[in-house]
Amino acid sequence: MAESNHWQLIPLEDFARPSAPASTMVQKVLIRLRNLVGGDADEDSTPEDQDFPHYREFDIEPAVAAVDQAWSELESVPTVRFVVSPPFSGSGAILRQWAQQHGYQQLKIPSIEQLESADTEGWWQAQECERWLLDEFSSFWLRTTSHMQFVRALLPRLLRGELGEGVVVVDSWTFAFLQRAWPLSLPHCYCFAAATPDLLRQVCIEGSDKRLRKLAAKARGNMGVALALWALERDSERQAPQLPREADDGTAFILYALLLHHGLRGEHLQWVLPMLAPDQLDVQLLRLQQNGVIELDDEGVWRTTVYAYIDVRDFLAARGYWLDGF
Repeated sequence: MAESNHWQLIPLEDFARPSAPASTMVQKVLIRLRNLVGGDADEDSTPEDQDFPHYREFDIEPAVAAVDQAWSELESVPTVRFVVSPPFSGSGAILRQWAQQHGYQQLKIPSIEQLESADTEGWWQAQECERWLLDEFSSFWLRTTSHMQFVRALLPRLLRGELGEGVVVVDSWTFAFLQRAWPLSLPHCYCFAAATPDLLRQVCIEGSDKRLRKLAAKARGNMGVALALWALERDSERQAPQLPREADDGTAFILYALLLHHGLRGEHLQWVLPMLAPDQLDVQLLRLQQNGVIELDDEGVWRTTVYAYIDVRDFLAARGYWLDGF
């Protein structure tokens, strides 16, 4: 597997996005201009009209092997390691498989009551173990006055080694927020290297080097996004979703909140966006859902769709939002 495995787990500071061809850079500028004023989506579109192809899940075993290889080369194992995960990259699933193979227990997320009381001790005592995986770090906080104390209390305990040996998978948007909101830098941070043409071929995406380089650049090196874009390319009857013409500041607030928390339930979204009236929030959510920009999963959590992710990111960039590093 070593010769043909193009997955790499690398120190976060070594990450580099694939460069885009000049033509792609021009297209990106035009997209940003379009997203600044909103797209041209059909006002009469419905969720049924947005029946996008399902992008194929990739084999994660080679990625798990890359984690083993990267960490087996460490001279000493840090008490806590952080893996920064861009949306749709599959990093969480990869680390869950790795943790299962190495006897790490998967920790549960805290309750809302524990978030409000910053009860890290009660949360930990209920599942105390020697080695653990915390793979849903974005669910350990809400951007409100009452729901940020838990993570502020938890991080020092993790870094002091009070909870033993563990691995934390933190969404790239949450990580970017922590870099600004928390006074210390997180140590021992890793991420998967950006997808290359060779890695895209390894997950069975076909095409010439030029086409695959363009795809990798468009997906910003994100494997899951690349698979989704490739699925759209292969389905001539479908087009990527576009932000509605009515996209405004409220739309940006919602999309940023969903990315910042890796998805939110409707009531929690209202908590973090109190400036939006409930009826205004409902209209925004339904409009974005009808345009295929967000979706509601089986657990009642709103998330951006993989097909719209790049356009959503560009829309937020055009409005000056603080973005993730991927």
